[in-house]
Amino acid sequence: MTGVAIALVLLSALLHAVWNVFSKGSSDRWAFFFGQGVAMLVAYMPLVVWQWPHAGIDGIGWLCVAGSAVTHAGYAFYLLKAYDAGDLSVAYPLSRTAPVLVALWDMATLRGQLSAAGVCGAMLAGVGALTLQLPALRARGPRAVLRQRVTRYALMTAVFIAVYTLFDKQGVQHVPPLVFLYLISFGEFVLIGLRLGREAAPRVAKELRANVSQVLFTGIVGPFSYLLILWVLTAAPASYVLGLRQTSIVFGVILGHFVLGERETRYRLIGALIVAAGSAMIAAAG
Repeated sequence: MTGVAIALVLLSALLHAVWNVFSKGSSDRWAFFFGQGVAMLVAYMPLVVWQWPHAGIDGIGWLCVAGSAVTHAGYAFYLLKAYDAGDLSVAYPLSRTAPVLVALWDMATLRGQLSAAGVCGAMLAGVGALTLQLPALRARGPRAVLRQRVTRYALMTAVFIAVYTLFDKQGVQHVPPLVFLYLISFGEFVLIGLRLGREAAPRVAKELRANVSQVLFTGIVGPFSYLLILWVLTAAPASYVLGLRQTSIVFGVILGHFVLGERETRYRLIGALIVAAGSAMIAAAG
């Protein structure tokens, strides 16, 4: 990965952590998520209309759009359930263990194009994300920790992240990144809207009255943070990109402690620093 690519992924990581802090701190997370999605679709529409005549989307591109939209909706569903069940500094890092799954996929499909150091860095990022649960593992054992709702939901989130990253890696080879992001976001928010049903409008209106600036901020900055990832995915292996983005865990744990007032963050920060070390290995190897 080039220095510019690394800088873009790190910026994306910081913006993603801020988005998750706002989401966790909202009064109605589902309404917040849906509201910022509507804001995104409105804000980015002129750029997408401008690019649309040159998009030239083929059949594979549309398949990737559909697959990514569905898996992004699954990611949102389990992430929000994880935030309902536990602290940001537990749910967010656990949900970012996806590099392990993507690295295994890349090892199976790219056949040697990934260096050993890059793969080890992705694995280390996953180990770091699990370290934050060390006190609970010691006190109650792996089985009890896995039975916790926050753990189950966060790990399911990681699975969806790994799958949509693979869809996105292929999708941006066939669809311009901005158009691809807009289409998958449209599909994702339609699915979330269907889940909210008739409650969507009144719940979003209530959330806007309480947190309009945060909703608008994340509606513009949140998609931009992932657009940076899509740009980098056009030229870099998915496991490298996703592994480096796990530096967002460091930002998330620190923001969870100082902004949301979460406690018992020592092991969570240690785990986050291990993730940062793994991410540095990925950057150096890639």
